[in-house]
Amino acid sequence: MDDDITDMYRDQIRLQMHEEVSRRLQEVIDPREDARVLALSLVQLVEGSDFEVGGDLIHPDLVPALMARLGDVRAALTGHDGAITVREARVDVSAIHLVVGLDGACVACGAAPGTLSSIQNDLLEDSVIQSVQFDEGILDSFDGIVREFLIEKSGVTFC
Repeated sequence: MDDDITDMYRDQIRLQMHEEVSRRLQEVIDPREDARVLALSLVQLVEGSDFEVGGDLIHPDLVPALMARLGDVRAALTGHDGAITVREARVDVSAIHLVVGLDGACVACGAAPGTLSSIQNDLLEDSVIQSVQFDEGILDSFDGIVREFLIEKSGVTFC
């Protein structure tokens, strides 16, 4: 009986959270722009980027295309003036391998473990993305127990 009530409340809260996320994203997202970048080939965007020394010449549509592929975590990122960054991206046959970071207030947020895990899970939903790792520079924003927690318990890999 207690488990049924707990599950019922959990489902209600999950639905309410998703509705709130959808409302917030509708306030800041241009659906036509999202549709445009979702229609772009990630493989072509990565191949059109230059990640040689410095790694800062990426195709201008790559980050928006990746952001458009995020689920509910996108509301947290945009709501805190954050975004993902791309440190490295490479195509191996037709699969993409990414090393991403965070930008804005999301860099040092205490919710980073959940944010990173959600970003990874959402990006891996795209069949062309083979792996997602995170820029170890994220760890520089944390020390002590939070840093250890990120490394050991977040379920993501830093490099």
